[in-house]
Amino acid sequence: DEATKILEQRKTSIYKNEDINLLLAEYKEISEFSKQLSLELFEKNGDLTFLNKLIEQHESSIYNRIRTRLNLKNNINFADVPSDILFREKALKKDITNSLDKPSSSIDVFFKAEDSWQSFLDSLQVNHPKYYNMRYAKIETDLGDFQTHIPGQTTIVRYLFINKILYAFVVSETEKNLFKLNTKDVLYYITELSEDQSDISSVNKMLTQLYEALWKPFEDKIKTKNVIIIPDGELFNLSFETLTPNKISSFKDLATNSLLATYSISYNYSLLLLNENNKTVDYSNDFIAFVPEFNDKMKEDYKIAITDSLNLDETYLTLLPQPFSLDLAKHYSKLFKGDSFLNEKASKTIFENEANEHKIIHIGTHAETNNISPELSRLIFAKNNSDEDNSLYTYEIYNKSLNSNLAILTACETGKPSFQAGEGMISLAHAFNYAGSESILTSLWKIDEQSSTEIISLFYNYLAEGIPKDKALQQAKLDYISNAKGRTIAPQYWAGLVLIGDTSPIELNTSSHLIFWMAGILAIIFIVILVKRFWAKT
Repeated sequence: DEATKILEQRKTSIYKNEDINLLLAEYKEISEFSKQLSLELFEKNGDLTFLNKLIEQHESSIYNRIRTRLNLKNNINFADVPSDILFREKALKKDITNSLDKPSSSIDVFFKAEDSWQSFLDSLQVNHPKYYNMRYAKIETDLGDFQTHIPGQTTIVRYLFINKILYAFVVSETEKNLFKLNTKDVLYYITELSEDQSDISSVNKMLTQLYEALWKPFEDKIKTKNVIIIPDGELFNLSFETLTPNKISSFKDLATNSLLATYSISYNYSLLLLNENNKTVDYSNDFIAFVPEFNDKMKEDYKIAITDSLNLDETYLTLLPQPFSLDLAKHYSKLFKGDSFLNEKASKTIFENEANEHKIIHIGTHAETNNISPELSRLIFAKNNSDEDNSLYTYEIYNKSLNSNLAILTACETGKPSFQAGEGMISLAHAFNYAGSESILTSLWKIDEQSSTEIISLFYNYLAEGIPKDKALQQAKLDYISNAKGRTIAPQYWAGLVLIGDTSPIELNTSSHLIFWMAGILAIIFIVILVKRFWAKT
């Protein structure tokens, strides 16, 4: 505790990004040791104070790792902060640095600059708390009475590694428990599943063993139909919905014998994101879609526009076409009375100008994850000439306003974080959450375009009926399993799509129209049957 206090004090007088990164690296060692102490104290006497301390330290360490990565990108401004505030921030930091670096500066100059800086931080905390918390909040964050923030009829399962041992923190509105888990072969199974899930015999064994290790020890504590899972480390590569308590003879059995069949599951990054003050915003625009199909014509037009072959982006020319994503965007932009920007119109510039303030932002494109520097993971948009910037990087998304009830990221691996030391939870999905998207539907691994569009279509239909997002995705997957045939019924075709964040239903203006439309179709079918019967009798 004393060491943490010293680091907190040092943090108030650090103004260079590289020094902040060094401090957070030092805190990581202290934090890991402190978590071990809190765990042992809780195990010895069962005092929930130590359990709460343990969880607070773990959640704080996640955001410290995020901050470390963002501090490396000095050009990140964050869209919710006015430019004059950011300009003053840089100027004040420069004043303090100059007062320390120049031998001729008097101590009074430093104290004056320091007072101005502290006044600025106080104002920033009040007027722009989100930015303040990401940049300047305390190293350790108080979770407070977070159980009061848990949605009704919901249980949270927070997995956390402590000294390479996995624990599950299971908490509801009235109860909280910590379980030590046996992780023998768990990481191996997760790796195997992320690479191939087509062989029923091997997948069967792994899903059952993972259920025994990761769920069965506390299943009697899950008394709600809604579950929020907060993974840690490599567990972010696992679709928990596929875990099964009993061996299956075919993948269709997962519709009745799996966590998917039992619970409406959503995911999150941290308990710190549970906030009772977060309310669903009723945006006036329902839907907007951005889908660069990457068809042959787009690529040919791009090649014609490039006069110097040395400037040709060969990687862009190898991107697979996405015809199903294009059809999906066309259909639901009409149904939800929204807009769609397709093919060459689905550029980064148009996305940045048009995407904000919609109930649903749909992005059907390719993604490229960077496991060395997660802040350089990117979404790829249409490219019409050699000079056009068509990559939207993770660090850039933090500097955008992408306010929405739901962002759909159907690109490959958009939700997968990186697990390099100190990298933490940086990912495209987290960046969208910070940029204003209340929830994100994304993919854990490379997904099949046709199967993903089928599931999202079913998901949209259920959303239009006013069903909560987690329940809508659960039902969409169950419907998909019941209709899929051949190899496309394997979990790798459907289980990678996950919902992260808020699960509240979306009030779409077209929901009643959809119901009437479906009722009309059923009425027509009924009339046709009656007519056929009438003619058969006559």
